[in-house]
Amino acid sequence: MSAVYWNVFCDGCNRINLAKYRFKCLRCESYDLCEECHEKKIITGAEHQASHPFQCLMDIPTKELMFAGEPIPTLEADSFTCPVCGEHGHSASELVDHSVIHHKDDHTRVICPLCVAVHGADPQLVDNIGAHFCDVHGPRRARQ
Repeated sequence: MSAVYWNVFCDGCNRINLAKYRFKCLRCESYDLCEECHEKKIITGAEHQASHPFQCLMDIPTKELMFAGEPIPTLEADSFTCPVCGEHGHSASELVDHSVIHHKDDHTRVICPLCVAVHGADPQLVDNIGAHFCDVHGPRRARQ
């Protein structure tokens, strides 16, 4: 049986216990979609907008399949999305550098993709992702 994200339901179709992939909105405090609803670009609720970036998260069996024979990352994602501009495909360190360089003074309320990728985490919205990365994830470049 595939591992699930307990207590998480799809805001698009109300499916519970999402398996394989979970798409977490990086602008809404509590907005998740299953793979099917994300692909269909389903939008529900007054707060969520089509322009909001998502972080794709994988359950453990999906990570084991994807990384067969290779070291499996501890985070539930292998690439990260910038919560401010929506740029995809960053490694964790690239995302930190990108955010500190390009969004250091941005005060858009977002959810940190690195924090949300920790299994069982319930990260809150932060007011400045660049400052959050400096304080919590500590990029060398930001401290020089």
